[in-house]
Amino acid sequence: MYRSFLRSAALVRPSIKLSQQSIRFYVTQPITKDEVITRAFDALKTVATLQESKISLESSFQKDLGLDSLDTVEALVALEEEFDLEIPDKIADEIKTVGEAVNYIYEEEQKL
Repeated sequence: MYRSFLRSAALVRPSIKLSQQSIRFYVTQPITKDEVITRAFDALKTVATLQESKISLESSFQKDLGLDSLDTVEALVALEEEFDLEIPDKIADEIKTVGEAVNYIYEEEQKL
């Protein structure tokens, strides 16, 4: 009885053929620091409270750019989204300038 069930099941369900396909993996070059700077500045320009002309590597988020703590978090989130990474809260609390954020992102990108 069990064998007849298997035969009837084989008739109902055709066999599945698996094909082998080659998969190619591409390795990209590590991102340069200039690319990180350019992309970081572009991401920061999307933050509503930032003035584009004031953004530089030496700019302090609070003193030079006039961001409060919530605006600073918004700026760091914009950077996280741009580079598809997460800045841990402990590290984010220590980042005070645009240059420090760029350095952190550059170092993380080199680890990938």
